[in-house]
Amino acid sequence: MNNQLNNIPEKYRNFIQLSDISTQYRKFSKGQYIEYTQFNEFLDFFEDQDRLSRVMLQGVGIVCGFKPELTYSNKKLNSIKLSQGVAVTTDGDLLTLNNTSKVSEELYVSDLKTISIDNKEYTHFKKYDNFKVNYPAFYDENGGQIELWELATVQEATSDFQPVANFSNLKDQYLMLYLESYEKEVKPCRGVDCDNHGIQQIRNLKVLVTNEQGANYILQKDRIQPHPLFIEDILGSVKQERVILERLIQEKGIETRFSYADLKNMYADVLERNGYGELVFRKIYEISKMFGLPVADHLTFKSVLEECLNLPFGFQYAYDVVKDLTATYSEIIRLLPKTFTKCLPDFASFPKHMMLGKLNSETQLDSSRHQFYNSPVLDDEKAMQRVKTLITRFNQQVQNFKYPNRFEGVEKIGNDQPIEAESAIKITPSQKSEFLGNKAIPFYYRITDDFLKVWDFNKVRTPAFRNNVGYNSGLFSQESYVRKPLGFNIDRAPFYNIEGHQGMHYQDAFDQIKKIRDEQQLGFDIMLLSFKELLKNKDLSKAYFNEYIDKYSGLEHKHGVEKGGTFIMVYDHIGRDEVIVADFSLPYICCTPKVKINLSLPNTTICAKAEKIPFTVFPFNGIVTANVDSDLNGGVQLIDGLYFFDPASVSQELHNQPISFSVNGKSTDCNINVITEPQVRIVVEKVDIPESDSTATVVKFKITGEHFMDYQYSWDFLDNGSQVIQNPDSKGFVTHTFNNLSPRKIPNIKVKVIGGGCEQNVSLENWYVETPIIIKGIVFEKGGDCCEGANAAPIAQASASQTTIQLPTDSVMLIGSSSYDSDGTIVSYEWKQITSPSLNANIISPNTADTTVTGLVEGIYKFQLLVKDNNGTTATDEVIITVNKVDLIPTLTQTDNTTTGPGGTRQQIFKVGPNVSAGNKFQTGVYSVVLTVVATSSDTPNTIALKMRDLINNTTREQWNQFNSAPTNAAGYPPKASASGDLLTISLNYQNQFFGSASIS
Repeated sequence: MNNQLNNIPEKYRNFIQLSDISTQYRKFSKGQYIEYTQFNEFLDFFEDQDRLSRVMLQGVGIVCGFKPELTYSNKKLNSIKLSQGVAVTTDGDLLTLNNTSKVSEELYVSDLKTISIDNKEYTHFKKYDNFKVNYPAFYDENGGQIELWELATVQEATSDFQPVANFSNLKDQYLMLYLESYEKEVKPCRGVDCDNHGIQQIRNLKVLVTNEQGANYILQKDRIQPHPLFIEDILGSVKQERVILERLIQEKGIETRFSYADLKNMYADVLERNGYGELVFRKIYEISKMFGLPVADHLTFKSVLEECLNLPFGFQYAYDVVKDLTATYSEIIRLLPKTFTKCLPDFASFPKHMMLGKLNSETQLDSSRHQFYNSPVLDDEKAMQRVKTLITRFNQQVQNFKYPNRFEGVEKIGNDQPIEAESAIKITPSQKSEFLGNKAIPFYYRITDDFLKVWDFNKVRTPAFRNNVGYNSGLFSQESYVRKPLGFNIDRAPFYNIEGHQGMHYQDAFDQIKKIRDEQQLGFDIMLLSFKELLKNKDLSKAYFNEYIDKYSGLEHKHGVEKGGTFIMVYDHIGRDEVIVADFSLPYICCTPKVKINLSLPNTTICAKAEKIPFTVFPFNGIVTANVDSDLNGGVQLIDGLYFFDPASVSQELHNQPISFSVNGKSTDCNINVITEPQVRIVVEKVDIPESDSTATVVKFKITGEHFMDYQYSWDFLDNGSQVIQNPDSKGFVTHTFNNLSPRKIPNIKVKVIGGGCEQNVSLENWYVETPIIIKGIVFEKGGDCCEGANAAPIAQASASQTTIQLPTDSVMLIGSSSYDSDGTIVSYEWKQITSPSLNANIISPNTADTTVTGLVEGIYKFQLLVKDNNGTTATDEVIITVNKVDLIPTLTQTDNTTTGPGGTRQQIFKVGPNVSAGNKFQTGVYSVVLTVVATSSDTPNTIALKMRDLINNTTREQWNQFNSAPTNAAGYPPKASASGDLLTISLNYQNQFFGSASIS
């Protein structure tokens, strides 16, 4: 309040009650003699508190009412009606219209008034002279009173008043209330008691009229009334002009070859036409000046935009930031009518008067009429504070606008580094709200604490200001829902900001966005548009820019896409790369053909060393891709127009996890798991022979190798085909008991090691060694030993990791480490092949106990192991390896596909490949109708074609249509087929087409 006291002009102090206030009073004691100063101090304190409560806690100005209405009779002004109202002056006076309700019968007691009236009708006027009070607001710099007239009702008018019909120049007259306030002098007492006289405080509410010059003079002294809302056209909306892509085609023709420069010029032209946001800056400047706030420099901002427009990409963000600034301005003018708030009203602004505006005003908002300036305590919406925050945000947006710079050789702006805090593409959930604070912060703003504090007013005064979601959210918050918002509830986020892709290679950008979309299950589609024509394009996610724009209207750049929309990226040659130069969106999924996509494989699990298996693809000419990182091989191969899955080519990083696939960029439910073939070693650790009367031989096996616990072990202990599942313990041991085992007839033990569809066959041969009986304590006559000088021969045991393999597997491990010497040690091993020289295998390390043999081809191999002990005694053992041939892959390939045009027919010709084996599966069909022929051992390509012909011709129309498909020919009949040699010819309606596939059963 000291500010108000210091600002009160000296000449106003005698007229403002609040210029000197009472801050205390006295309580009276019983029997006390009271001085007039003590009693007046009591009254002054409570009156001052009452006035301060109104001014500081409620507000000042016109609360309601006080609207003038002119009435005419015979085209002459008859009266001026003024409606009842309520107003509070800056000195705390409460003003209302009143009439006398009861005339006092006491000489020194005032009349009683009533405020229960609807209006007062003033019919007369006279020149008003303020000589009794000399209210400073009514006098000019030379001391002369401004022109004033006093209005009166019929009851109030005296002889010096004249009818209002004599009022001239009503258009330039202004109405006001004036509380004429002064003390009435009392004549000296004449022999009577003067205690009931006192000094009468006169409070006459006058209705005055002044001219335009007088009104302007009064308002010039007013420190409260000036407000941005009174600035001419300040509430006029400012709209950002749209960039309409279709105009390129309309103005230059669809045959024109466009480039990024054409797009950039469209945005540059729009920005140039609106002066790079100059009108918004000018209006913000006027508003800021009223509130005493600074505003950013437009010329500096314009130069930043111009440099941004010089880049081959990122130029759209110059358009975006001007659009953002326009949105901030729109929020400000929406709040302006609610910003008549004053924390500390200036007491001298209108202490005893109240401007009611122009007498016959035609505007809704009259700058010459006092508004009600409420106390901040009544500003529930914090409108004033919001406007000031928005002005500060406007400045922060201007100062912190930056743009990405991925292009080598493009200069940076000033000393600022381009934004690359997080160079990866990010998708951020956002809003479609017209209020920026509800949206995610775009990545073209440099993030600072000052910026964050004003982005969203609802978070300004709380620590939550750091939790605004945005591209660079990791720079200002550690909260998971801010750093990775897509992992949390996004039901109320109908829009996705997609940022960080401009300037990237188009395929990398597409793959990254698609990966995020698929992983996070986001509902939008993606398209790529090329400025050059795409010849023989089969990728449904790509299109030619000219054709797409001509066909689908409504593309707009929003640096993102709404849910259920299509995000469209445009790419062009920049230097040696094809990079994203612009992006747009459509509010609907568009516009890839709605064709049925189907993809399948014969198996869902396959060994890494297995053969290629064929895909069944629909549509038949669809492009199959694996959904894996670009630097990994997902096993998809195109051979002679057919797609195969090759497990041997799959990157090791993808083993033991599902690999999924897409057709024409659309994800399918087809997936496969590539597993590594088991490579374990099984040896006999110990044999316990029967003792006493027991017939049980207990054998303990030891299993080693990587991941040996992950496999299943099927044992054939008696070599009779009977399988027993018995898995090792955590240390790799398996124990089995043989009953009545004869040392003369020891069975070969066979083990199938199975893991995820892969199988390793292990054979244990010559595993039993009979323990010799040692006799002790025999004494010979001459003290000799019958065994003296004898040496026990070593035992050779040859085995292999697999005794039967199938090409293309061409290697096995030969195992001789189970060999032993009962009375010494084995000092050497020697492996050699003893079969026909035509089967020449490569033994990697022939002089080690265990070695690998490679280069195996179809046939039967026999390998011999020679071991020698420390006494030079040798022993041999043999192992046989059988190598089976590779199964030939059957094929069913389309060789022709012709149509006769709309309303006609389609003819497809399929060729049955030369490889036909029993169990091969040949399939054809359309939509969900699949016809299958399984080959027998006697089938040839011709018989397969005939069987497929008969199967097609014997399928009824009802069967074709059971899945809501209509593969009928023009005449309304089902498809017809014929066969000649290995060729199958199918005739059907041109709108449909058959697929064909073959696989090994």
